[in-house]
Amino acid sequence: MSKILVFGTGVLLRGLIADCAEKAQMPITMVSSTPSGDDRARALRASGGKFTLRERGLGSDGSVVDTAREVAIIESALTASDDTEAVLATASDPAIGLVISNVSESGFKLTEPKEQSFPGRLAAWLRARMESGAPGVTILPSELIAENGSKLRAMVAECAPDPVFLAWLDSACVFCDTLVDRICTQDDTDPLAAIVEPYTFWAIQGTPTGALGELAAANPGGIVVTPSIERYQVRKVRLLNGLHTAMASIGPSKYGVETVREALEHPELGPWLESLLWDEILPAICPPLEKDDAEAFARLTLLRMKNPFLVHKLSMIAVGATVKWEARLLPTMAAYEERFGTQPEKLTACREAFLAGG
Repeated sequence: MSKILVFGTGVLLRGLIADCAEKAQMPITMVSSTPSGDDRARALRASGGKFTLRERGLGSDGSVVDTAREVAIIESALTASDDTEAVLATASDPAIGLVISNVSESGFKLTEPKEQSFPGRLAAWLRARMESGAPGVTILPSELIAENGSKLRAMVAECAPDPVFLAWLDSACVFCDTLVDRICTQDDTDPLAAIVEPYTFWAIQGTPTGALGELAAANPGGIVVTPSIERYQVRKVRLLNGLHTAMASIGPSKYGVETVREALEHPELGPWLESLLWDEILPAICPPLEKDDAEAFARLTLLRMKNPFLVHKLSMIAVGATVKWEARLLPTMAAYEERFGTQPEKLTACREAFLAGG
């Protein structure tokens, strides 16, 4: 039985990673990486590593799902700042086969002093792993950053540029690019509980062998290990994230709606947004995406967005809108115009609303 070392204590790690790990019966050692994470690590330690997972939303057939269960796969919770020696001591455990992180975009970078940043702490753990003689590991960053595996590998190398260590890193360890897709939110009544939608998807670029193979085999459909995750990234960013950004650009200013569900249930805006999805976004991205797969994902996206238990504020989606437009919608607009020789009417209206509001 393989084990997992996790850096981070946030809700996605509890709501997705721990859920998948429990299905595979792979015990987790969780290591916090921020002061707020330290508090969660201590709370998890006090609870014996147990927390409540609430799955709430709509099933694939539209029926309401509302369940709760206890997750008890976290066998220890440590703080990187106070338990440094204990964290490094886990490096000699040969059963640890996976290292998974979710430290937020702000934590997924090198800061000074490097040894106290997440990449620096990971580099120290991996170096201790090498020195212990334990086998290499597969590293799965789950931050929503493109090419997160290769970027983390580069930061680790910058923290520990020793040629012997780098040679071991290349020969014994694998850094995988990944894409996670599950809405996970905090429970206001229970700081350790996680509220999640029924949908789970985790794409990992790699080979399903060893500990990664164990994890994937226990989560069929929920985890996909594949030589390339590019189509999954395009599908999510251009369809799901693209529709989010479009509705956040036009919904509040023109229709006075404040949440994703309100936008889709609005008698005028809802059909308009669905038309935008089916008549402008999908034709612009199929190809390169396969039409049947993209349309199935679009139907699932609408179902997920109508989850009656989620309050997804458009104001939150609008944060950093300029960067989001560049990644999520401008390429779709350009592809549509090139393919059909005209501007997409609804996406152009969203763009104008965004620019007028900005």
